[in-house]
Amino acid sequence: MSLHDHRSALSVNPQAYDQDLPRVRMTAISHLRDCGFVRVPPALVDDFVNLIFETQNRKPFFHVEGPLPFCWNAPKEWGTNHILYQWGHLRSRNQNVDAHDIHNLCLMSARCNGQVQTSMDIDEVIQWLDGSAVAKRACEVLERRRALFESEEWQDFLGRMRGFQRR
Repeated sequence: MSLHDHRSALSVNPQAYDQDLPRVRMTAISHLRDCGFVRVPPALVDDFVNLIFETQNRKPFFHVEGPLPFCWNAPKEWGTNHILYQWGHLRSRNQNVDAHDIHNLCLMSARCNGQVQTSMDIDEVIQWLDGSAVAKRACEVLERRRALFESEEWQDFLGRMRGFQRR
């Protein structure tokens, strides 16, 4: 399948951005463990995924609207008609020893994780792509994340997560 065919299949699937959420919830467990949380109950994992995904308007972090999606899967997954999410780190794991933090995780497509962020910190991506639709989208999502992390809802969530922090 070609990239154009893959993007076309994504564009006509109304569930293209939500279909992978059950698997994403499973992959979140290891990332939460890396952030210091162990044996997190499924309901709390679901809350975490939902909170992060909602700040992204239920789309990949760098999603930009267009006739065909600008976010897509890795070439080996082009036969899939939905996004297979990867957990991205806004402060790159390759540049920061403190990148494993619950506030640092976001959901990206393979294309965005590997070809847009390319191991850069998010501020570097925004500077590199200054003025672009991708930079604008990143700034909008970062603002929604800031609002979330300052909210009572997030503080309540973190309070429930504290019981599962590694000591």
